[in-house]
Amino acid sequence: MPIGLSLVFTLIMGTQGCNTPRLAVAGQSCAVEEWRADEFFTQDILPGMESNLRKQRLYFVVGSAEADFNDQSEWLLAMDSVLIPMRVRFEESGAWQWSGSRNFYQPVREGVMSMDEVLPKTSALVLSEAAYLIQRDANKCTAMALPGVRHVGTVAMP
Repeated sequence: MPIGLSLVFTLIMGTQGCNTPRLAVAGQSCAVEEWRADEFFTQDILPGMESNLRKQRLYFVVGSAEADFNDQSEWLLAMDSVLIPMRVRFEESGAWQWSGSRNFYQPVREGVMSMDEVLPKTSALVLSEAAYLIQRDANKCTAMALPGVRHVGTVAMP
């Protein structure tokens, strides 16, 4: 009898240990995987002329190579409540670098140049402090938690 109970206990614990945490992003369930980015930072760029574009924020993630990473995947940054498309490239040093941008707009007075507003897709998440790098393929979605973001400064265009 004690052997049977220990076997059932081991089976239950093993099954619970295999449950991968999931994150629901834009109607898709993504497995949350352990991965540590080397850097996660932003930089703001202020336009040099008056328009409805208040600023552009650039996002950068740098990390070590992983076997499951694929530069052909769709890469997204889930931050705040939006999904920001990310471009990826593999560097000669063996690191991966992702980059993307988001525009912030403001109302303007009549006669001032107005650009078409391009707004990011919503993620259906409310992330006040957390951010995730998401890799999506046709049959797989993986989310990787990012460290706290570091702001490296603001550039004002002349």
